[in-house]
Amino acid sequence: MRRYLLFVALFVLFLVEGTIVQWVLPASWQSSVMVTPHPLFVGVLLISLFQGRHQGLAYGLGFGLLQDFIYYGHALGVYSFSMGLVGYVFGLVFRSSASGVVIGLIAAMLGSFAYDSLVYGIYLVFLRVVHLDYQWTFLHQILPSLLINGLVALLLYIPMRRLVEFVNVDRESEEK
Repeated sequence: MRRYLLFVALFVLFLVEGTIVQWVLPASWQSSVMVTPHPLFVGVLLISLFQGRHQGLAYGLGFGLLQDFIYYGHALGVYSFSMGLVGYVFGLVFRSSASGVVIGLIAAMLGSFAYDSLVYGIYLVFLRVVHLDYQWTFLHQILPSLLINGLVALLLYIPMRRLVEFVNVDRESEEK
């Protein structure tokens, strides 16, 4: 039963991202910059750091596809591909390092940059629906989102770490 807790936790983050996050951000922040917190993506990235690249890929593809269907229906696969790829790569890159809070924060911020830049690139190159310069997008959307996702990573790091350890204890006892 414990093995489903990671899925449930990510589903709760999916619901939080789609509902509560919109109310938490002040409207004045949205006038000059576009702040887009991604608690679900940060959760997938942390699971990728703690569990490995394959878990990051699986959860990234699954929940990214769910985001594509629910929130961004005009182009399926953009968020699924981006979340799965970044989850896989960061699980691969950070697999040998000790997963401390600082490493988690750095990974979340770099991952947020990679994720938002990849989504921007896909919309620009393949779908041709973005007509904004990357410099403007970086300063007004990616950088503020990167900072907010860093704060989200600080909030989620300890609970996600404990949840992964709780799930892993159950898996180890089942294997014996």
